[in-house]
Amino acid sequence: MNCFVALIRAIGPSTHAKMSMRDLTEACRRAGLVEARSWITTGNLVLATTGTAEDAEAMVGEALRSFGLGNEVVIRTSDELAAIVAANPFPEAVLDRAHEMAVCFVKSAGRGFDGLDRHSGRERLARVGIDLVVDYAGQMSRSKLLPSAIERRTGARLTFRNWNTLIRLARMAAEVRA
Repeated sequence: MNCFVALIRAIGPSTHAKMSMRDLTEACRRAGLVEARSWITTGNLVLATTGTAEDAEAMVGEALRSFGLGNEVVIRTSDELAAIVAANPFPEAVLDRAHEMAVCFVKSAGRGFDGLDRHSGRERLARVGIDLVVDYAGQMSRSKLLPSAIERRTGARLTFRNWNTLIRLARMAAEVRA
């Protein structure tokens, strides 16, 4: 059995009117996933399947389409999430303000993150694999480097989650995998 985490882009009030996370997990099971568990209402699913990551992405996409939604889905393995947690490029920030750190999970790389190498704001950036960890230095609400700005500057397609959500999803994935 393979364990994946599906990070659904742009889940919010407009999508909640069409489906609940409970309804989505049920639709994922009907689409062929052996297991589907959600975490909070922002499009986080932990999945189990005998298939590949591509299969899991297709099944989640099918479930979303059953509600008339076409949101993009980013798939990561439980090992990939564990690797980001283990890499933790800003350990002191995690202790002080994990909710002010984000992981930008890349769907498509665009031009890559090279354009961010010259970033001079308060935010600290670190690539972990293909994804980007951002420490907003306690200033997320005033940052000019929110995910939409990162997408504009790099051409990447991504969805982001704060560090606390990453930790919870990594734990859930480890439980499913066990």
